[in-house]
Amino acid sequence: MWGSLKRPSPRRQGNLVADCRSDDSDFCLLMTSRYGLSKAQMHRAADRYRLGKSRSGKCIFWMMDDMGQVRDGHIGTSWVSMMLKAREPEFLRYWHASHCLFGLHLLGMAAVQHCGEAARPVCIVEREPTAVVLSELFPECLWMASAYPLNLNTQHLEPLRSHRVTLYPPTDPAADNYFGWLEVADEARRILQLDVSVSTILEDHASREQKQRGIDLLDFLIESGQKST
Repeated sequence: MWGSLKRPSPRRQGNLVADCRSDDSDFCLLMTSRYGLSKAQMHRAADRYRLGKSRSGKCIFWMMDDMGQVRDGHIGTSWVSMMLKAREPEFLRYWHASHCLFGLHLLGMAAVQHCGEAARPVCIVEREPTAVVLSELFPECLWMASAYPLNLNTQHLEPLRSHRVTLYPPTDPAADNYFGWLEVADEARRILQLDVSVSTILEDHASREQKQRGIDLLDFLIESGQKST
């Protein structure tokens, strides 16, 4: 695995994920050293989300839709589509990045692995690392992430119509995230008839200091030592 993004061609778009696939990115190392996962758990989680590694060692969080098509990739605060646009402008003539929920590809995997079973509940957080780690701590759910605040909208929730969905917004001092996600949930219920709720666990139990830091569900579970959501 060579972990680079150099000189892609249109035919290689589908191979980007395989070409960059890696279990030794900076985040993969954090899964065991900081978040307490075993090496087996780390490898499972990295494979589940097809995590990659850039040439600088940063984790690539690939954004794939429910058909397994690559929509984009997140590297730190940058997007693969924007990096490729700068390096290979012609490539973007064939690949028009349009975002979806991170982890949406799990719907297709679940349909194959759990054929005939009731649809598994979906839990949505904001940060990709949180979704990846919690997928091992709470494997009974499909964990997804909005990747950035404006990416959580009714359109992107539409593929989840057959699932029970719980949103876990990150904290902030004024509860802006909570009320913003509550508005999205209300709209999704009205327009999509989606079975969706917004968890109050952080609003009810996070301390003022934690809200000042803007912690999310993974931070809260680690800091409080809780074992369940």
